[in-house]
Amino acid sequence: MSSKKFSLVRGRRIRVTKVDACGRPVYGDDSQAVSKGFISVGFTANMTNSDEVNQTNASGESCIYEPSEPSLRGYGVEIQFCEVDPELFSLVTGQEVYLDANGDAIGLSIGTDIEVSDQAFALELWAGSPAVDACVDPNAQGTFGYLLMPYLKGGVVGDFSVTNGAVTFTITGATTRDGNAWGRGPYNMMLSAGVPAPLVTALHPKKHVLMILVDVAPPEIFTGARPLLDPDSTPITAIVATEGGSPSEADFVFTGASTAPVWIDFGDDEWDYVAPGTAGSSHTYAANGTYTVTASSNGTFVTASVVIPFP
Repeated sequence: MSSKKFSLVRGRRIRVTKVDACGRPVYGDDSQAVSKGFISVGFTANMTNSDEVNQTNASGESCIYEPSEPSLRGYGVEIQFCEVDPELFSLVTGQEVYLDANGDAIGLSIGTDIEVSDQAFALELWAGSPAVDACVDPNAQGTFGYLLMPYLKGGVVGDFSVTNGAVTFTITGATTRDGNAWGRGPYNMMLSAGVPAPLVTALHPKKHVLMILVDVAPPEIFTGARPLLDPDSTPITAIVATEGGSPSEADFVFTGASTAPVWIDFGDDEWDYVAPGTAGSSHTYAANGTYTVTASSNGTFVTASVVIPFP
């Protein structure tokens, strides 16, 4: 066994994942969000101290002395943002997303009707980590510092001021908790035998922070929440595109016995989340071109190429 040292340089990404009251990742259609629109992530150690025992004898001399002993209870986490992604903020705080007439998320409504202690999430953070042996493995996508807080509660939108300058927003009050059920995690974020895979070893339920070096690139950023797919479900094996009701519409048919919902990215910044047992999906493209369509039902991705208009 060898040991690798590393340093962290600049934050690259954060990913927020919804977890339930038992600390388990929630598989669903709005369970994760990825952003680089943050300024800083601060960690504050929460410590407790046992009582000091200091007993003197009748002459005033020390008879028994036991100093207080500190113990780590977890970490408080504060995230400062330079942009607001309403659905990411909602995942952290539980506050409601405000929708416009088209059903698009345009903001957040913040109130006292939300019990913040009932809202739970996991937070991942990637940072640069220069290393001379970063790409010894030909499959490595680089080298990155990776921090995981698998189980947090209590995030709220903190104090902010509107001034003659940039307005920043802070999510504060979130604290790590015992009892995470992250396991190896639902994402592929490190290489195993040259292939992207989840964590090698499942996290112990009392682990509050994981800090490691990984060689899989951070996830791509996107605006809003997206589905989290169950990696243990049976995947689809292919996706086939045919012409729909017009030359700019494509019908997509899935093959393979999927036991989970299917997430499909149409390649034009539009996507769909298809219920289990549904054979496919349709999409109308706004512009001509060649698009790469990607679909997944458990983290295993299949692709197809579509030319619009259909020849």
